[in-house]
Amino acid sequence: MGLPVGNYAKYQITGFTQDPIEDGDEIVFPVGSTNYYEVKSAEEEWWLDSFSHYILDLVRVPMHYDLPTTYGTGPTNQDARQRTKTWLDTYLSALNITKDDNSTPASYITQWAGQHYPLRKVFVSPKNVDLAFAVGTPNTQALPIGIGYDEIVPVTVWAIDKTGITGDKLRWKGETELRRLAENYPTGSLRNWERLTPNEQPLGSTTLYSVQYNLSYKRYA
Repeated sequence: MGLPVGNYAKYQITGFTQDPIEDGDEIVFPVGSTNYYEVKSAEEEWWLDSFSHYILDLVRVPMHYDLPTTYGTGPTNQDARQRTKTWLDTYLSALNITKDDNSTPASYITQWAGQHYPLRKVFVSPKNVDLAFAVGTPNTQALPIGIGYDEIVPVTVWAIDKTGITGDKLRWKGETELRRLAENYPTGSLRNWERLTPNEQPLGSTTLYSVQYNLSYKRYA
């Protein structure tokens, strides 16, 4: 640009990655450093009829750090999220979570809500999850001193349309499992469910089907 405004610099860096790059990915450069960049867009470049490479629009992510893949060894008895996830992991049955033919098992996971990566990555390769139960941040109210706490923990069911899977139908099967757990395994903390309005959210070429349940129980000290 003309003086005295200044100069405009544009940098091009060529790199090689083991996995294909998609919108929402994060890249660390140089490897082993704390310089993280978010991929805002990934534009394909072709030479005649052959794919050549991607041109990425990267934005530096400040104050970034890698999060652990597990929750670690926290105080599980006091953490309502961990108690709820353990309850789900113990009693959810793969026999009841099936694809549209009602016989082929659908894959599912239990996880924390608010993950630090694009939600669509849960459902595509390499994870290829069909149904997700996401445990959110609880709302806690203390009972009189020394008695305990009222806990309300949101649990959201997520599913999308896939080959052999109608997302809306699989979402309902996830709901049915939550109801079965509340009916058959309410003891210990006497858990109750409250169902909120289901939701359909467009995610580009597909739709995310979800519904939130609020799990309420009393935890005595």
